[in-house]
Amino acid sequence: MKHVRKSAEPPELTQYRQRFSAQFQRWIKLKSSRKTYNAIRNALATDQQGLCAYCEMSLHPQDRAVEHFIPCKQSTLENNLDLNWQNMLATCQGGLQQVTVPGEETLRNSRPPDDFPCCGAAKADFVPDGRLLNPLELPTRLLFRFSSLDGAITPDPAACEQSGITIDQAQFTIEKLNLNVQRLKDQRLVVMDEAIAMLDQLDDGETEPTKLEAELAADYFGDSSGDWPRFFSALKFALGEGAERHLSSIS
Repeated sequence: MKHVRKSAEPPELTQYRQRFSAQFQRWIKLKSSRKTYNAIRNALATDQQGLCAYCEMSLHPQDRAVEHFIPCKQSTLENNLDLNWQNMLATCQGGLQQVTVPGEETLRNSRPPDDFPCCGAAKADFVPDGRLLNPLELPTRLLFRFSSLDGAITPDPAACEQSGITIDQAQFTIEKLNLNVQRLKDQRLVVMDEAIAMLDQLDDGETEPTKLEAELAADYFGDSSGDWPRFFSALKFALGEGAERHLSSIS
């Protein structure tokens, strides 16, 4: 889970809100306007550079949803959260959607022994009460650590303290969004293992390790103009100081 930079809302959403300003419009109604709905989905995916706002799985046209951080059921006439651009995120469907993507069969679907959802599907109608971290409000500093043994995500106490976020908030977020479901841990581990193996191949015994990390980070993250690789934060953690150096150089 990483910081999400929000762009200006799509003009289609602005126009939709203006067109129905005299009515209390709900999200379910907006979805019937395919032009507006698709504009929102595409803008969210672009803002998040192709990643689920919670688990950082790569978004797929058949496996993505518009998540309202504060549930739509909390909307009122005075504060319509259904149409609030700042309340919207793009997420995967939590492993519940059967998606046929070559090479990603086990990546997308929940399977035993952890046959339960993650991300927005796990959060469901939970009303954030200060414990659940909002990707829009996260610092750019990495708040989490990732195990090289099993791919599990845990809070980084030092980073949380420096960012003014409690360990309890970070841990609650992991648990509420079910970010340690087995399939996510397995796939994070694959990504981290691949990065570490590539570092080993690049190591000539003479080049400074941080420089090697930065060179590999440049291959993974590029100039930030396109989509990020899946499990961005786990990769950033695996590539250490070199990743920080490269990411600082591009933004």
